[in-house]
Amino acid sequence: MKPLSRRTFLRGASGVALALPFLDAMRSSRARAQTAPSPRRIMFVFQANGDETDRRFDARGETSFQLGEFLAPLEPYREDLLFLNNLHKHFYDLPESERADNHQQGGSSLAPWKSGSGSFPIGGTESTIGYVEGPSADYAIGGRVLEANESIAHRHLVYRVGDKWNDIWNTHSHAGPAGEQNPIPPETDPYEAYARIFASTPDDGGAQQEVLRRLAKKQSAIDLVREEGNSLLTRVGAEDRAKIQQHLDAMRDVERALQAGNGAATCVKTPLGERLNPYADENHAIMGELFFKISALAFACDLTRVVHFNWSGNTSNRVYSNLGLSDGHHDISHNSDDDSFAKVRKIHRHLWEQNTKLYEILKNTSDGDGTLWDHTLVVHWNELGQGDSHSIEDSLVVFAGKAHDYFRRGRLVDFRGDRSFADMLVSCFHYMGFEDVKSFGEGVLNTGGALPLT
Repeated sequence: MKPLSRRTFLRGASGVALALPFLDAMRSSRARAQTAPSPRRIMFVFQANGDETDRRFDARGETSFQLGEFLAPLEPYREDLLFLNNLHKHFYDLPESERADNHQQGGSSLAPWKSGSGSFPIGGTESTIGYVEGPSADYAIGGRVLEANESIAHRHLVYRVGDKWNDIWNTHSHAGPAGEQNPIPPETDPYEAYARIFASTPDDGGAQQEVLRRLAKKQSAIDLVREEGNSLLTRVGAEDRAKIQQHLDAMRDVERALQAGNGAATCVKTPLGERLNPYADENHAIMGELFFKISALAFACDLTRVVHFNWSGNTSNRVYSNLGLSDGHHDISHNSDDDSFAKVRKIHRHLWEQNTKLYEILKNTSDGDGTLWDHTLVVHWNELGQGDSHSIEDSLVVFAGKAHDYFRRGRLVDFRGDRSFADMLVSCFHYMGFEDVKSFGEGVLNTGGALPLT
């Protein structure tokens, strides 16, 4: 039997098209015999305002490390994690006129380029600055993926929870090219993001509007492709039928969460037909989990291989009322007293707990001969090291996921400020298969190429 296309869609009314996960029936007979490798994916996950550097780890042995209070939710996953401690961002090696303040420049750490001119005030000065002049790693890696495979629908997907506006304090993705300012506004509404899954092309607005209309009426968009889906099920084997059913169940789960909160991380009572406000602080955990599920769907369907997810903008002043707090996160992070640090640890522990929901989604999503957890690198990062001091020489990055066993995991590697955040990004290029990349961004922000992690 002729193999199905790798980009097979189920098509229905109003141009709606549902992409499918990778199926055995999509392999050639030779590939079935040899088990073709699953593609590599990367997902950058950002959280803001620095942490408390001395409380990250209770013990710091490379393999005998002990996680501190706010990293403790990661303990069940430690064998699949790689902690990169004390990476240096080196902003102060740039001329003063070419760097913003540490929140601003730090929020653009995936784009390690100098800042250009602009009207944004630099914290603590009377000077102004503009966006960085170059692409971010998510955009650049996505571009290399498209060069190798033009059938991928999206260079990258960029999501942010909570903030509707865009400026230098909350825009983390940049298109460049080098020498040009070109910030990329993220998607902030998971309803719109989900609708894009159902479009055979990224700009298929008609299909997206039909999905949104059905969501508003509490109807499933999957029903629009039911007839062709039933026909496909008769043409594939039992294992593929199970994968398709799992995929449809995952999409229905997202739909239930979008339709008044049912099936979301927390049950929220809302009037019939009223969708949750994506921009309300109290809904941040639900929106984050929705974006995680949508990202996994996009990966499973090979609509993209790069996602850039942000829990907020840098300098986020979200009020975590769910944790019993009444002050904003950014305001708390500026203080150095014990009570404020306890609140900072509480916020970060909460966000790491939310991040483990992404891990479980990836673990429970089939992908080729394994799961998305086996075939994805998740890169956790922050614009600062510690919030009250606005430090940049002690950044923490966490690699999560089995990532094709590319890195030696289950370790804490302390670079003591000797290697740069930009070097870490070079390692990300190498994981994605682009080992010709020897540096990324401004030369002074690089210190030696890919990190010794394999």
